Amino acid sequence: MKKFICIMLTALMCISLTACGGSGTSGSTGNSSGSSESGTIHRDTLTVAIQREPKSLIPYESNDTGTDYTTSQVYETLIKYDDDLNMIPGLAESWEQVDDTHYRFHLRENVKFHNGDDFTADDVLYTFQQIVNSKAAASTMGPIDIENCKIEDNHTIVIALTKAYPAFLRLCTLPISSIVCKEAMEKDPEGYAKNPIGTGPFKFVEWVSGDHLTYSVNTDWWGGTINYDKLILRYIPEATTRAVEAESGGVDIAQIAVSDAQSVDSNNDVSLVTEQILNTTYLSFNCSIEPFNNVKVRQAISLAIDSDAIVKATYYGYANTAKSFMASSMWGYYDADSEYSGYNVEKAKELMKEAGYENGFSCSLVTYNNQSMAEMIQSYLAEIGITVTLNVTDFSNWLDQLVNGKQQLYIGGWTTASGDPSEAFDAMNSANFGSGGNRSFYSNSEADKLINTIDTSTDDNTRKTACVDLQKLLGDECVTVNMNDGVNFYAVSKSISNFKPSQTQRCDFTAITFAAK
Repeated sequence: MKKFICIMLTALMCISLTACGGSGTSGSTGNSSGSSESGTIHRDTLTVAIQREPKSLIPYESNDTGTDYTTSQVYETLIKYDDDLNMIPGLAESWEQVDDTHYRFHLRENVKFHNGDDFTADDVLYTFQQIVNSKAAASTMGPIDIENCKIEDNHTIVIALTKAYPAFLRLCTLPISSIVCKEAMEKDPEGYAKNPIGTGPFKFVEWVSGDHLTYSVNTDWWGGTINYDKLILRYIPEATTRAVEAESGGVDIAQIAVSDAQSVDSNNDVSLVTEQILNTTYLSFNCSIEPFNNVKVRQAISLAIDSDAIVKATYYGYANTAKSFMASSMWGYYDADSEYSGYNVEKAKELMKEAGYENGFSCSLVTYNNQSMAEMIQSYLAEIGITVTLNVTDFSNWLDQLVNGKQQLYIGGWTTASGDPSEAFDAMNSANFGSGGNRSFYSNSEADKLINTIDTSTDDNTRKTACVDLQKLLGDECVTVNMNDGVNFYAVSKSISNFKPSQTQRCDFTAITFAAK
């Protein structure tokens, strides 16, 4: 299962940070002590507000943003990303590709799980065994050949694949591949699911559903010292409430909606921090039904919509217009500016006539949390005779329609959390209709061939050429009308330094420091 979202207006995975005492449900200021010569202080509690609660506390049981965000505080992966999406050591100090289908990982020594158990290769093998048996994780992590994985010693393991899959190492950065404690899991699976044990910077304490999750800082963490004692994730689903909490001082950092960005930017008590993420937002179609199986209709719609104007109006100058289906910071990106990506109403009308729809037609557009964009699209398409009825619904109904092919037009997005193009183009693979990620029900044999090359070629130049060719093809086919590159917005208290948002949307809270008042 892949993550499929519409950024900003969907506000997937929202967070806020605050110093907070007590249970973390009030947002009150936390205790502080230990002022240093550098002007920083030690805090008792840091509170993080989340929009979505986790579906599970076991990382490989769900690939949704709520689960990823919360489990990544407790667990760790073999490989991590730096700020520029370069792979760096995590629980694996180093790794090498033995051949096309085997990867050797040299594991970090002297790492302990939160219960005191040593971290070893047994835990890695056990985790990958669970991954291949997980509906949520198996398709994400690729063709793992668990029978031929081999432990060479306590801190060396070879992971085998059934076929060449060059995306594998980058997939090892995903929270869904986080390493669990074998001994604790086997001893009490039900207890583990309620009280997870990882090697990460925070130890799980409690989950009060609908309210908050509490963690204590792992003082034995191999990664270094953290400048507070307790982390609380508060459940605050309303974007407006998060913004108000941040501006009033109730929280230290909050991921906010774009509609609140200007207010935050003008507030002297908080700073506006923006971070481009591995996501694009777009309008797309059910390409398997009339009239959207007609490429000329899709091309006409693309030409009838002024994406630049929509992005400027709905993102207030904070986001860039997307030039491809794939996020611009990703490896393999190509600016696929085709003859159908500009704004040309007259040419759009000609294409509608050629397609046999000179008098237009009626259809519906389903969306959630992005009504302003939908209304502008509705207005533009009226100019070429297309009458659009808007269906603004909640996330569950929106996703149900897309997965089951009930949509005609839809606004959506695609997040490539691994940063690898194989994951990006899962959304265009004809083998992945509906729940597999291809919500546009797009099928093209040439596209499938290019996707297969991207998925299997071990030559970087061959893969990159296929990425470019595929983006050109998708641009000409107008499978998507690209709107904007994804951006996350955060309101950050002026008292906080070293807050590190990430293109992956998994924020690092371990380096946070607090200024002495």
